[in-house]
Amino acid sequence: MSVTSPRNGRRGAEEIRRLVLQAAHRLFSEQGYHGTTTRQIADEAGVGESVLFRNFGSKAQLFETTVVAPFSDFVNHWATTWNVRMTSETDPAEIARSFVKGFYGLADEHKELFRTLMAARVKGGEPVLAEVAARVSAKLADNLRTVRLVLTEHGAARHFRELDAPVTVALSVGSVLSLVLLDDWLFPSDQRRPGRSRQIEEAVQMLLYGVTGR
Repeated sequence: MSVTSPRNGRRGAEEIRRLVLQAAHRLFSEQGYHGTTTRQIADEAGVGESVLFRNFGSKAQLFETTVVAPFSDFVNHWATTWNVRMTSETDPAEIARSFVKGFYGLADEHKELFRTLMAARVKGGEPVLAEVAARVSAKLADNLRTVRLVLTEHGAARHFRELDAPVTVALSVGSVLSLVLLDDWLFPSDQRRPGRSRQIEEAVQMLLYGVTGR
């Protein structure tokens, strides 16, 4: 089923871009990168294939944008929110919970795309996709600079001692990614897995007391 209105309506560039990214996300998640064609994405979005190429260049570049854009939007929105609201009286638990909950939801929504990127890093894989994976990794890591800045400023306001912001952020992001992407490695298959809210709350507490309990 197409995610769009008929082709003959006049749509702006932002609307077309949104529709293509929405279609790409669904198809890449359901069919995988290799199982999805640009023609399928264009049809799903209700645009011509030439429009897709004009906006994104190639399937690989479209895949890259499908992953990077939501992550960048989340980080920027989170940082902007807390830069405005944060004071020395702000509850650290509220800050930690907003990040962990938001990032967990983002990782879960894009689970299959992240797994594709991880697989692309394996030696002997498709060179084009491996290059995309390397660029995405660099961009995601660069986005985390913003998170580190917020953590550093908040830590200074509350006099957290010896706070190692780069490692703290890496551990926080890494633990959430592991819970989402490696869940079958972490929880026995013959036992009921902890629910999302339970996982998020435990991750929040580990982050919170790892930072404040110094």
